[in-house]
Amino acid sequence: MNWGVPTIAGIQRTTALLTIIFATLLIAFAARAAALGCVVGGALMVANLFLLTIVGRTLVALAQGGAAGKAGVILAPLKLFFFVAAVYLIMTSVRLNLPGFMLGALTQFLAIFIETWHASSREAQVRPGDGTAPPPEGAVIPEDQSV
Repeated sequence: MNWGVPTIAGIQRTTALLTIIFATLLIAFAARAAALGCVVGGALMVANLFLLTIVGRTLVALAQGGAAGKAGVILAPLKLFFFVAAVYLIMTSVRLNLPGFMLGALTQFLAIFIETWHASSREAQVRPGDGTAPPPEGAVIPEDQSV
Protein backbone atom coordinates (compact mmCIF):
# COMPACT_ATOMS: atom_id res chain seq x y z
CA MET A 1 0.00 0.00 0.00
CA ASN A 2 1.31 3.42 -0.94
CA TRP A 3 0.40 6.02 1.68
CA GLY A 4 0.21 9.69 0.85
CA VAL A 5 2.52 10.93 3.59
CA PRO A 6 4.07 14.40 3.50
CA THR A 7 7.84 14.68 3.64
CA ILE A 8 9.69 16.58 6.32
CA ALA A 9 11.54 18.55 3.66
CA GLY A 10 8.21 19.56 2.13
CA ILE A 11 6.90 20.66 5.51
CA GLN A 12 10.09 22.66 6.13
CA ARG A 13 9.81 24.41 2.75
CA THR A 14 6.15 25.22 3.31
CA THR A 15 6.87 26.47 6.84
CA ALA A 16 9.61 28.76 5.54
CA LEU A 17 7.37 30.06 2.75
CA LEU A 18 4.44 30.70 5.12
CA THR A 19 6.77 32.41 7.59
CA ILE A 20 8.01 34.77 4.87
CA ILE A 21 4.44 35.49 3.73
CA PHE A 22 3.17 36.18 7.25
CA ALA A 23 6.22 38.28 8.17
CA THR A 24 5.70 40.37 5.03
CA LEU A 25 2.04 40.86 5.92
CA LEU A 26 3.00 41.83 9.46
CA ILE A 27 5.49 44.41 8.18
CA ALA A 28 2.84 45.86 5.87
CA PHE A 29 -0.12 45.86 8.27
CA ALA A 30 1.27 45.63 11.81
CA ALA A 31 4.68 46.26 13.33
CA ARG A 32 8.23 45.28 12.50
CA ALA A 33 8.59 43.76 15.96
CA ALA A 34 5.74 41.34 15.21
CA ALA A 35 7.36 40.45 11.89
CA LEU A 36 10.68 39.76 13.60
CA GLY A 37 8.92 37.56 16.15
CA CYS A 38 7.22 35.70 13.31
CA VAL A 39 10.54 35.07 11.54
CA VAL A 40 12.18 33.82 14.75
CA GLY A 41 9.21 31.53 15.53
CA GLY A 42 9.18 30.10 12.01
CA ALA A 43 12.95 29.61 11.99
CA LEU A 44 12.73 27.77 15.30
CA MET A 45 10.08 25.43 13.86
CA VAL A 46 12.22 24.67 10.79
CA ALA A 47 15.15 23.95 13.11
CA ASN A 48 12.89 21.71 15.18
CA LEU A 49 12.03 19.57 12.15
CA PHE A 50 15.70 19.49 11.13
CA LEU A 51 16.70 18.16 14.55
CA LEU A 52 13.75 15.77 14.49
CA THR A 53 15.17 14.10 11.38
CA ILE A 54 18.59 13.81 13.01
CA VAL A 55 17.11 12.34 16.19
CA GLY A 56 14.95 9.93 14.15
CA ARG A 57 17.88 8.72 12.08
CA THR A 58 19.98 8.32 15.20
CA LEU A 59 17.27 6.27 16.90
CA VAL A 60 16.96 4.00 13.87
CA ALA A 61 20.74 3.56 13.70
CA LEU A 62 20.91 2.78 17.42
CA ALA A 63 18.02 0.34 17.16
CA GLN A 64 19.79 -1.56 14.39
CA GLY A 65 22.84 -1.84 16.61
CA GLY A 66 20.80 -2.95 19.61
CA ALA A 67 21.69 -0.01 21.85
CA ALA A 68 18.48 1.95 21.37
CA GLY A 69 17.20 1.37 24.89
CA LYS A 70 19.22 3.84 26.94
CA ALA A 71 20.10 6.36 24.24
CA GLY A 72 16.65 6.33 22.66
CA VAL A 73 14.98 7.07 25.96
CA ILE A 74 17.06 10.23 26.42
CA LEU A 75 17.36 11.66 22.86
CA ALA A 76 13.79 12.84 22.31
CA PRO A 77 13.42 14.51 25.74
CA LEU A 78 16.79 16.20 25.27
CA LYS A 79 15.63 17.69 21.97
CA LEU A 80 12.44 18.90 23.64
CA PHE A 81 14.42 20.38 26.55
CA PHE A 82 16.74 22.11 24.09
CA PHE A 83 13.82 23.82 22.35
CA VAL A 84 12.07 24.80 25.58
CA ALA A 85 15.34 26.33 26.80
CA ALA A 86 15.90 28.07 23.46
CA VAL A 87 12.41 29.61 23.49
CA TYR A 88 12.86 30.72 27.09
CA LEU A 89 16.22 32.33 26.39
CA ILE A 90 14.97 34.01 23.23
CA MET A 91 11.83 35.37 24.86
CA THR A 92 13.58 36.64 28.01
CA SER A 93 16.74 38.07 26.47
CA VAL A 94 15.52 39.49 23.15
CA ARG A 95 12.00 40.46 24.26
CA LEU A 96 10.34 39.40 21.04
CA ASN A 97 6.76 40.21 20.19
CA LEU A 98 4.87 37.21 21.58
CA PRO A 99 1.90 37.23 19.13
CA GLY A 100 4.31 37.48 16.20
CA PHE A 101 6.42 34.66 17.61
CA MET A 102 3.34 32.48 18.07
CA LEU A 103 2.19 33.20 14.51
CA GLY A 104 5.62 32.13 13.27
CA ALA A 105 5.49 28.96 15.37
CA LEU A 106 1.97 28.14 14.14
CA THR A 107 3.11 28.27 10.52
CA GLN A 108 4.45 24.75 11.03
CA PHE A 109 1.00 23.41 11.88
CA LEU A 110 -0.47 25.13 8.84
CA ALA A 111 2.38 23.74 6.73
CA ILE A 112 1.65 20.22 8.00
CA PHE A 113 -2.01 20.57 6.98
CA ILE A 114 -1.07 21.95 3.55
CA GLU A 115 1.53 19.26 2.88
CA THR A 116 -0.82 16.49 4.07
CA TRP A 117 -3.49 17.78 1.70
CA HIS A 118 -0.90 17.95 -1.09
CA ALA A 119 0.30 14.40 -0.41
CA SER A 120 -3.24 13.04 -0.26
CA SER A 121 -4.13 14.72 -3.55
CA ARG A 122 -1.09 13.02 -5.12
CA GLU A 123 -2.29 9.71 -3.62
CA ALA A 124 -5.71 10.19 -5.22
CA GLN A 125 -4.06 10.13 -8.63
CA VAL A 126 -3.07 6.47 -8.21
CA ARG A 127 -5.36 3.46 -8.16
CA PRO A 128 -6.87 3.11 -4.68
CA GLY A 129 -6.73 -0.70 -4.67
CA ASP A 130 -3.02 -1.37 -4.81
CA GLY A 131 -1.32 2.02 -4.93
CA THR A 132 -0.16 1.72 -8.52
CA ALA A 133 -0.88 4.04 -11.38
CA PRO A 134 -3.71 3.02 -13.71
CA PRO A 135 -2.63 1.19 -16.88
CA PRO A 136 -2.24 3.14 -20.12
CA GLU A 137 -5.24 3.35 -22.42
CA GLY A 138 -5.74 0.07 -24.33
CA ALA A 139 -3.34 -1.97 -22.19
CA VAL A 140 -4.32 -5.54 -21.34
CA ILE A 141 -4.53 -6.20 -17.61
CA PRO A 142 -3.63 -9.82 -16.60
CA GLU A 143 -6.90 -10.14 -14.67
CA ASP A 144 -8.82 -9.40 -17.86
CA GLN A 145 -7.28 -12.28 -19.82
CA SER A 146 -9.08 -15.57 -19.76
CA VAL A 147 -7.02 -18.39 -18.32
